[in-house]
Amino acid sequence: MRAYTEYWVAMLLRGFFAVLAATAILFLTGVAATVLLLPLAIVSTILCLAAYGMVDSAIVIASSFMIPRNRPGRLVLRVQGVCGLIFGALMFSVIYDHVTVAWFLYLAAAQATAVAIAEFGVARGTADHHRSKWCYMSSVIAAVSAIVLISLGGLEHKQIVWVIYSYLGVFGLNLIALSAWMLFEQRRQIAASDA
Repeated sequence: MRAYTEYWVAMLLRGFFAVLAATAILFLTGVAATVLLLPLAIVSTILCLAAYGMVDSAIVIASSFMIPRNRPGRLVLRVQGVCGLIFGALMFSVIYDHVTVAWFLYLAAAQATAVAIAEFGVARGTADHHRSKWCYMSSVIAAVSAIVLISLGGLEHKQIVWVIYSYLGVFGLNLIALSAWMLFEQRRQIAASDA
């Protein structure tokens, strides 16, 4: 049972960071949402998302080394991490050329698709190990979010921010709850086997 402890701690950290990024995006956009500061709100949203993508991808790459060698998900997490770093770099580089969030929904949908595929690959190993199908929930949330993000065209900036906030918030809260539950279950099973 101890095999996934470090992985779940990393996912707990990842969940907290997603909720923090979602809150920062909502707060910064709300503060800068006047007509004069709208460009600043757009820039702050994109920069916040780019920073989230880069840090989240670094956590994903690090967590890929925490999965036992004989379990699925190691390679797919590394690919997701590299894709996330590329998406983050694209967001940072595009901001200086033209500032618009309309294109961002497609980039966010691509990132959510990569997350869904990676989380599904990891869930195949963790669900068998923990005997729990709840490990697939992160994959389902990311897949549904990808579909919703790709289908939302023509939204205004404020609506896009709420969509992004909702995606990051739900995904982050799911990771927090799932990781805390898995860590609790591991501890309970270790205590039961020691008794």
